[in-house]
Amino acid sequence: MLEKKKTRDRIKKLRLNLRKEQVTEESELIYNKIIDSKIFESAKVIMSYMSFQNEIATEKINDYIISCGKKLLLPKMLDREIIKAIEYTGKFKIDNSFGIKEPVGEIYNGDIDLIIVPGVVFDREGNRIGYGRGYYDRFLKLYPRARKISLAYEFQIIDNLEVEEHDEKIDEIVTKNNIIRIKKY
Repeated sequence: MLEKKKTRDRIKKLRLNLRKEQVTEESELIYNKIIDSKIFESAKVIMSYMSFQNEIATEKINDYIISCGKKLLLPKMLDREIIKAIEYTGKFKIDNSFGIKEPVGEIYNGDIDLIIVPGVVFDREGNRIGYGRGYYDRFLKLYPRARKISLAYEFQIIDNLEVEEHDEKIDEIVTKNNIIRIKKY
């Protein structure tokens, strides 16, 4: 567990120190890969998130989801343990422990085709380290058939991660240079 925390802290620090231009450039390259992907094209209901702290920017991806007539879902923390998918309404408020913009709207209870999963560190086996509270691990368990992808900088991918039994894997990692497919479809 200590190694996991050290790895998370080290990678978060690297990400926070990125120049704005690098974030913009890599986000644009990843955006183009995402919108051209078969996974994205076939998905009708997509859960994304609102990026923060120099994460790969998701705003343009989210706008594209809406412009294509697909259903956009965004996460909302209900308490210290649970996130729920909220159908996009265009209304937001900042009201959680991370200071992230959260959607205002109804909880979505249907199927989700694609979940864009945030994370801090990844490995090539689909393991991820998030922010340490297990929100997404619990949420992903509810949607075993949804395809799960993460957006990352190359430095966020390491050889192998210390994982725990409750940790949920993702199916793909998209970086500016690669699409790492863990689960084949």
